[in-house]
Amino acid sequence: MDLGSLNTLTVWTFQAEVQLQTLLREGLLQGDWSHVCPKEKAAYHFMCREMAARDLSCAGRPPVWGWHSCGGYQRAPDALVARRLLSDHQLIETPIVLLTLVCPSDQVLNSDYNAWCDQVYFPLCSNAAFTPSPEALQGIFKLDYTALDDAPVQAVLPSLRREWLVEARKVHLDPSREVAISEPWRPTPNIQSKNP
Repeated sequence: MDLGSLNTLTVWTFQAEVQLQTLLREGLLQGDWSHVCPKEKAAYHFMCREMAARDLSCAGRPPVWGWHSCGGYQRAPDALVARRLLSDHQLIETPIVLLTLVCPSDQVLNSDYNAWCDQVYFPLCSNAAFTPSPEALQGIFKLDYTALDDAPVQAVLPSLRREWLVEARKVHLDPSREVAISEPWRPTPNIQSKNP
């Protein structure tokens, strides 16, 4: 697939290093329900339905979660974002990488992370009554990209493809137990950066 001929955008995703190896080996990375906590499954199913309504099928699998913008339009997640999302256990027990991908924009559904958490994720994870208004749900997915400032924008995709991969960075705890993100490394020599 020639990404140069498509409308593309950059997406970042935190993944276990073993997932990166699967992507490199098989050329495709899809979600797996065995990696989703039982209490989170209702929220993931909700997102699958929203994706399907926009012709993005996950083929019965959970979406792959990532980031469109963190702290500004098309700005990558940094160590502070990683600290909020990843536990010490994950960072110590599971090698984690931050992948940068350039994806066809029609393979990505963006949403307001804060609104998603408040109106969908936390209510569904706590088994609270879930009756968001259509307006509230529309607000999750209708984004004003000119006014992002610090508002994080999450991105979900049905899958990741090896040809979209630009670079990977290891995410780890430094000696003072602060989260650090290493300099980028290119997993394969034929990956060309599409970043401006």
